[in-house]
Amino acid sequence: MAACLLALPLWAGADTTLRFCTAGSPKTFDPAMSDSYVDHVADGPVFGTLVELKRGTDQLVPGLATGWTISPDGLAYTFELRRGVTWHTVDGFRPTREFNADDVLFTFGRLLSRDSAFAKALPSVSPYVLSLGWEKLIRKVEKLGEYQVRITLAERDASFLSALSFMFTMIQSAELGTQLLKAGTPQRIAQMPVGTGPFQLKSFRADSVIRYVKHPTWWRRDERPRADQLVFAVTPDASVRAQRLRRDECDIAAPVGPAELAELQRDSAVKLATVPGMNIGYLAYNTHRPALAKVDVRRALDMAIDKAAIIRAVYGDAGTLARSTVPAANWAHDDTLKPTPYDPAQARALLQKAGVLPLNLTLWAMPVVRNYNPNGQRMAQMIQADWAKVGVTARIVSYEWGEYLRRIDAGEHDTALSGWNSDPEPANTFGQLACGANSGTYWCSPAYDKLLAEARQALTREERKPIYAKAQRIAMQELPWSPIAHGRLAVPERAAVRGFVLDLDGGMYFDGVLPR
Repeated sequence: MAACLLALPLWAGADTTLRFCTAGSPKTFDPAMSDSYVDHVADGPVFGTLVELKRGTDQLVPGLATGWTISPDGLAYTFELRRGVTWHTVDGFRPTREFNADDVLFTFGRLLSRDSAFAKALPSVSPYVLSLGWEKLIRKVEKLGEYQVRITLAERDASFLSALSFMFTMIQSAELGTQLLKAGTPQRIAQMPVGTGPFQLKSFRADSVIRYVKHPTWWRRDERPRADQLVFAVTPDASVRAQRLRRDECDIAAPVGPAELAELQRDSAVKLATVPGMNIGYLAYNTHRPALAKVDVRRALDMAIDKAAIIRAVYGDAGTLARSTVPAANWAHDDTLKPTPYDPAQARALLQKAGVLPLNLTLWAMPVVRNYNPNGQRMAQMIQADWAKVGVTARIVSYEWGEYLRRIDAGEHDTALSGWNSDPEPANTFGQLACGANSGTYWCSPAYDKLLAEARQALTREERKPIYAKAQRIAMQELPWSPIAHGRLAVPERAAVRGFVLDLDGGMYFDGVLPR
């Protein structure tokens, strides 16, 4: 803890400095190749996307594209690009031109090509490209003019436009790409972020501090005030983040746990930015296990969990009982669904009828604090105790977060606590349970997937909502997940901070924010 606090003088001396206590150190500054929340928060000040979400809403608004048109068949999207947008000067790179269509082609070329020098230097495919099926969905990306591009799809997909606001689509510099290729160092793109955003990277010390400075010619500079410097202090421990905020050592802190929030709420110098929480905390069942492949066994395990007690003990007033696999704050949520009743007697009867008692399972507990699960160990212990009442023995397992996710991907678990910080586009949450998706369940329902495909063909919310309602009912009947709760999103900030808006999906942006 003491070593962490020694980093504080690093942000002294600026005219106006906004200080953010972040929860982790980014592993990469390449938004195309990461699905890490920590990485994307660090990328957010640097880059821009063609389409953005209006802060705090699910409304799409122009970004680096000033507008777009969609062909009558829903397959071709033509974007008019913003003029006069300048690039950052970073680490010896000096741009010779402004943003244009070549940069869009470069960005999407990287995302969609496995054969490029960048793909070979950084042997990875964007996890979002895989989960959204973009390799098959996007047929071609064309330059129609210096400030006009067209993206043609292989089939209609109502989620496509919304996905262009995701951080993995942040536009990168084609000129930088060319320079790195000529130097034979394409891998440097992962640690050399050159964007068009409100701040540009000045320095980075892993596990310690990230320093940004104001991009002097940002295209929105007259719309949104900015600090002269933005400093991220890497502070993994939630209790230390809370302490630093109270001591006025940071202006905004990454989310902390319920205990820290309760303490902060008693401090008049602190306030909370909150949104309902477009997320879901759940227990995944590995349906490759013979016992867990049985619907009645999953239903019994779900019925044996006292979720109301878990919410009281783990979430406090920051959690609400989940009734569906889709977050309650999402427009596609089916609010006619009822939560599974807590009924240990019926649960034991179902398990006996299924012939699986006594049943021994591993129960994996998340090692990290998330809004959708503030205390994985405590939740696992409560589920363990509930299951013991119906004849199920659960052995709690945990690993470091990266290892935890890797082993779940490999199917080593029986049951595992996990969650999903969703976005306003419901196709992405629904897709977590699609055949081949990596949700820890390995569940596959052709009927469910057929509904998702049908929803992608419908371009209006009015058409899609009843289709998604049917998909939710299938998921709640089959229960590959046990939905537990939705966690309210709360980001603590100093009371003097002005202009900070928390997005529905937990996204944080620092332009428009002043420390006092």
